[in-house]
Amino acid sequence: MKWLVYFSLCVIFTDLAIPANITEVNTLYTDLMSGYNKYIRPLTSTSDPMYVNVTFSLLGIKEFDEVNGKFSVNGFFMITWSDSRLAWAPLLYNNIYTIELPESKVWIPNLTLLNSYERVESLGRGIVPVTVTSTGKAFWSPGDVISSACDVDVTYYPFDTQSCSMMLTCFGFAPTAIVTQAPDTEINMAFFSEHGTWELLDKKINTFLNPGTSYISISMDMKRRPAFAVINIVLPMLFMVVLNLLVFVLPVESGERLSYSITVLLAIAVFLTLVGDNLPKTSKPTAILSYFLLADLVLSSLICVFVILGLAIYYKDDSEKPVPKIIAKLCCHRRKRTGGIKNITVVEPYNERSTEDKKFSVPDNEDEDWEKVTWKMVSNCFDWIVFVTCLVAIIISTILYFFMTM
Repeated sequence: MKWLVYFSLCVIFTDLAIPANITEVNTLYTDLMSGYNKYIRPLTSTSDPMYVNVTFSLLGIKEFDEVNGKFSVNGFFMITWSDSRLAWAPLLYNNIYTIELPESKVWIPNLTLLNSYERVESLGRGIVPVTVTSTGKAFWSPGDVISSACDVDVTYYPFDTQSCSMMLTCFGFAPTAIVTQAPDTEINMAFFSEHGTWELLDKKINTFLNPGTSYISISMDMKRRPAFAVINIVLPMLFMVVLNLLVFVLPVESGERLSYSITVLLAIAVFLTLVGDNLPKTSKPTAILSYFLLADLVLSSLICVFVILGLAIYYKDDSEKPVPKIIAKLCCHRRKRTGGIKNITVVEPYNERSTEDKKFSVPDNEDEDWEKVTWKMVSNCFDWIVFVTCLVAIIISTILYFFMTM
C-alpha cells in the first residue's frame, strides 16, 4: 500500500507544479524511448535481482464451478518496479513528474498465473498504460477475469466451505533475476461486491521464495450461503416424505391408499429430477445431501411396499385361514377364558356317606382359548408399527444429516 501512497503524492505534486505543454511531454517521451530496449529487464547489476511488488484488488467473485473445479474472480493488480532507464530530471522538462507510457513500449514483468484453468498466459493485453515517475518507479495496473483451478470438496453441501488460491510469478525468471513479492498481505476490498451464493471468510496474499522460483499466492476462503438449498431442496423433500407417511392414517375402506402412496412417490421422483441441476455433479467426493435424498426416495418406495402388504393382510378371509396364535400374541391381544365347569363327584367315608353322593363344581382351567383376532386387526397393528418405525427413521436421518453437515 505504500506504493499507492507514493504514487498519489507524485500526482498531487504534479498538479501543483506549473503545467507543461504537449511539446514538452513529447520531448520527454522521445528522450526516454531513445535507445530503450524493452526486451532487457531493468537492472543495476547482473548479480542483484530486481523486485516486482504486487498488490491485488478484488472486485467480485464471478464463478465457482464445483464440477469442473473452476474459480473465477474479477479484479486488478497494482504492480510496481524500478527502471533506472526511465528516470529523468523534472526541472529539465518544466516540472513533469509523471508520464504514461504504452504497455507495448516498455519492459513489463510477465506476471503469469501458474494454476490457470484454461491456458497459461501472462497478464496484460496492451491496453493499460504504465505510469512512470521521474525517479524511475513504474506503476502498472492490469485487470481481468482471472480463472484458476481449484480443488473442490462438496461433502457438506450446502454447508460447505471452499479454499481456492491463485499463484502468480514472473514466468521464466529465476529468483536471482526477478523476485516476485507482495509487500502487503491483505487484499484490497474497497471495490468489492458481495456474491449471492458465496460469503468471503478470509483472504490474504503470501510470498513464497524458493531456490528455484519465487511466487505469490492469493488465497480465499469462502462459505456457501445455504438458504437456497435448504428452502428449495431439503425442506420440500422432508415435507413430501412426511406426506407419504400419512398414508397409514388414511382409512383402508377409502380405497385410496395405494394410489396415494404411488402418487407421492412419483412426485418425489419428479422433484429429484428438477433439483438435480442444483446438486453438485461430482462423484469424488459425493455430497452427503445426495445420500440423504436417496435415503428418502428408498423410504418412500418401502412405504409403498408396506401399503401393499397391509392391504393384502386386511382383505384376508378369516374363515379360510384364521390368524395364527403367534401373530395374535404379537398384536398384543388378550386371552379370555371360555371353558366350562366340570362336575366332580366326591366319595366320602362309609360312616359319613349319605344316601346321595355329594357333588361340587370346580372351574376347568385347561379349557382356554385366544380371543378372536381378525386379519383386519392384524392389518391395523401392522400399519401402526410401520408408521412409528418410518417416522423414527425420518427423524434420525434428518438429525444425522444436519449434525454431519453443519
